[in-house]
Parts: sequence; C-alpha cells; structure tokens
Amino acid sequence: MKKQILFPVDFQPTSVHLADYARFFSHLDKSFTGFFLKDFVKQQKGKPASEGDKSSLQTSLEEEAKHLNLDVNFIKSQPNGNTLLNQSKFADLVLINPVTKDNVNKLTQSFPDHFFEEIGCPIFISEGLLDPYEEILVLFDYDQSGLAALKSFLSFFGKISKKKKVTILTVSPDDAPEIHLEKYLVSYLQKIFDDVGIVPMSNRDLSGQLINFASKLSKPVLIMGRAALNLLKDNELASKVVNHHMSIFYSNV
Repeated sequence: MKKQILFPVDFQPTSVHLADYARFFSHLDKSFTGFFLKDFVKQQKGKPASEGDKSSLQTSLEEEAKHLNLDVNFIKSQPNGNTLLNQSKFADLVLINPVTKDNVNKLTQSFPDHFFEEIGCPIFISEGLLDPYEEILVLFDYDQSGLAALKSFLSFFGKISKKKKVTILTVSPDDAPEIHLEKYLVSYLQKIFDDVGIVPMSNRDLSGQLINFASKLSKPVLIMGRAALNLLKDNELASKVVNHHMSIFYSNV
C-alpha cells in the first residue's frame, strides 16, 4: 500500500530537494503531499512569503517531481489548521528536515499552534536525509503512543534497518503485565533485528537520561511516544538532539 508522506514546503524552502526525499524512501511505494506553514500559522513573525514566492516554489517542486516521476500534491490554502490536521489523520508520516542548531529552538513556533501535540500521524525529524541514523534507540515507557511510533517506524524502515544496532530503554515496570509486555517487546524486536540490547532507566528526569544516553551513540534515531514533546519544548534538550546528530521518530496517538 502506498505511503503518504507530508512535508512543510516553507520551513526550510531552499533545503527541500525531492531527489533526496525520493532516495531516502526509495524502498517504498509512496506519495508526497506538501503544505505551506504560512497557510496555517495564525500569527507570523517577520515578513511572510508573498503569494508569488509561494507559487514559484510550488511550481519548482512540481517540475522537479515530474522530472523524478514522483507523486507530489499540495494541500490547498485555507486560513485554519483543520485541513492540515484532518489530512494528517489519513497520512502515514510527516517529514521535517533539516532541523539544525540554527532552527531547532524555533521549531515549535514555526508550526501551527499545538501542531506537534495534535498531529494525526507520526513525525520524523532529522538533521538530514543522507544516512540520517546509524543506531536505533527505542524508549519503552509503557505508553501506547510509543508502541504506535515503533510500529510505524518498522513499517517504513524495519526491513532496511535489520543490521542496525537496537537499544531498548525501559522504565522500571510497575506490575506483572508490564513485565510481560517488556519481555514480549524484546522477543519481538529480536525477530526483526540482529543486534538488540536493553538498558533500564528510572522515571526520574527521563528525558535528561534519554538524551545523555543517546549522546554517547553514533547518530541515533530516537523512537518515542508523547515523551518526545518534552524534548521539543525544552530548548536545552532540543539543542542537544541536533548537536549530537540525533533524529526523532515519534507518535502522539
């Protein structure tokens, strides 16, 4: 089944290269849908792009898509967030790239209000699409949103990441059902990946522990549920994410 991937056209417009998108998802049957942040952000800081700039950028991407034989569409302009959020409920992923030390602390302000909390599909945030991750770090905190993120990640990258090292960070389970679920997860991932390890963590300052552990790895992708929102809202932690070349793949549903 074809994967639908949403992407913001004007977050970093000069860095949108559909050839990179096509290469990164080359193993999948996919379609891309672009959206302009200026159409959905109520209050914009600085000078907004003109309609002419927007039209020119869309035309340029449409021409690139035609050259690459890519299926690319655009969400029609409407001055509210409902269209975008509704579309996300039927999409498979939002790709936000590149997120760098220059723009990471402005990330949440650049998108519509509550976008990261209310978006209806997983989000992949990356510094770049040329080998964006070398290791996989799964935060297992017993939140269903984290399992949703993991299942989505596997549907996108499971087969091509078989040789990647996987580390599961687990929060101390409270009861027997959680212990059994943890064991099932480890067994499940061992059937998919060749190298799976597990590291226990405490609930205290979980986000800080996660980033400190991840900073010692080589270009990890952090697979998370709603806990990712704590990273995006904390400027210090968000800066550490990009400074240590981490990617984030998360779901809040």
